[in-house]
Amino acid sequence: MRLAFLLLAALPVLAQREAWTQPYPAYTIAGNLHYVGTADLACYLITTPDGHILINTGVDGSVPMIRKSMADLGFKMEDIRILLTMQAHFDHTAGLAEIARLSGAKMYATERDAPSLEDGGFSDPAFGGRQTFEPVKVSRRLKDGDSVKLGGSALKVILMPGHTKGSVGYSLEVETGGRKETVWIVNMPSVVMPLVGNTKYPDIVADYRKTFALLKTIHPRIWVAGHGSQYDMLAKHKAGSFADPEGFVQAVSRSETAFKERLASEGGK
Repeated sequence: MRLAFLLLAALPVLAQREAWTQPYPAYTIAGNLHYVGTADLACYLITTPDGHILINTGVDGSVPMIRKSMADLGFKMEDIRILLTMQAHFDHTAGLAEIARLSGAKMYATERDAPSLEDGGFSDPAFGGRQTFEPVKVSRRLKDGDSVKLGGSALKVILMPGHTKGSVGYSLEVETGGRKETVWIVNMPSVVMPLVGNTKYPDIVADYRKTFALLKTIHPRIWVAGHGSQYDMLAKHKAGSFADPEGFVQAVSRSETAFKERLASEGGK
């Protein structure tokens, strides 16, 4: 009976992992912001006349899919000039070094995630102790409030730590439907490591609380996240609209509730 329960409990996780490598049609979210990821692992392409910015890759082997997605939209991987990520975990970083070689793009990363990117995840407090992806050299270390500019587009850097020490989101102003719109690319703070007694990340609880406090101060109309499942990407794409201000409030609330429950289960306050 217990074995059957464990197998049933594992089904949603296995289904999500399958979606990590499942190809998904490339599409435009708004303005010059495009989706070139899989059915769950989100990769965002910002296109400009001076080259492009790519945020995230998927797991190892994802580069051909990203190349095809870009080509389907009429863009070339070789024209990527800047690489970014939202968190230094293997499911968002494994193709960065390969794309850097293919395109000559420079890797930018937050100060606290840069070491993990450069050692292939070895120093990561959640999955570290071994290399989980190919290391990539970081050319610029980003601080909260910094701007990443290319070809008339500017991404604002917003630190959202907790999931990793240097987890980060971005805001981008695009033109869509004849008007300007600010799109938020949000690092939804899910918990993947111990919260209490975490000697590898002593300030983890304080970081999560800062991030939740920040997320409650923003009110995006259009927003996306690091995983398609975190913002109901499949349904929104099918409906043809990513406007979902209430969904953002609900997603943050769910994430914070899960954090509080995990903290309480570990005996924390």
